[in-house]
This record gives sequence, structure tokens and C-alpha cells, in this order.
Amino acid sequence: MNYWESQKSFWKTPAGRVLHVALIVAILGGGLLVLNFIITPYPVIESFDVTPIAISKGESANLSWSVVGASEVKIDPGIGPVELQGFRTVSPAETVVYTLWAVNGSRNRSAEAQLMVDPAYEP
Repeated sequence: MNYWESQKSFWKTPAGRVLHVALIVAILGGGLLVLNFIITPYPVIESFDVTPIAISKGESANLSWSVVGASEVKIDPGIGPVELQGFRTVSPAETVVYTLWAVNGSRNRSAEAQLMVDPAYEP
């Protein structure tokens, strides 16, 4: 038996078949991971705003946002999961930076909006 014949017969052994299946799974698994990066687009944050940008303590402001192409959207701190588009009235006790997270598979984007609160005034 020459070298090439011995190499061909390895793939017919149980160890060779296990290695063959493992290689196929690794190639397909890696291919699926690559496809996730190629096919899954980044989400787009069209807007994320707070109006007004400054309030007195005890007053309210409106957060508004619009996201396209996300499977999950959330706002931190304290708001949590939200729809792709919407608004929320907030009344923080102190200045806060809200962060909107838009996720699509392994891809994500974020945006920030700061709401300044004047602590000197309290109704």
C-alpha cells in the first residue's frame, strides 16, 4: 500500500468519519457565523432626542426616538425595552444621560441624549 492509498483509507475508519463530520460542522458553523455578519445589517438610529434639553427639578421632558432594522431596542437608565419608534415622558430628579441601544443579531448601535435638571428649583 502506498502513501496515498493509506490516506484515502483513513477517512473510512471510525476516527476518520468523526473527523470528517467535525470538519463539516466546523465549516458550516463558521459559515453561519460569517453569514450573520454579512446578512445581518446594522440597525439605524434615525433620531433620539430629549425636549426640552433642560428642566427645573419636578418638571417633565419628552424622550423621542426612531430606529430602523433592529430586533431589540432599549433605553437606559430606568426605561428598559421599547418599540422601534415612540416617546416617553420623564421626570428625573437630577441631570441624566439616556442611552438608546438598538440591536440586530450581533450588530448594535447606540445614541445618547442628556437631560439637564436645575436642582435649585423644586415645586
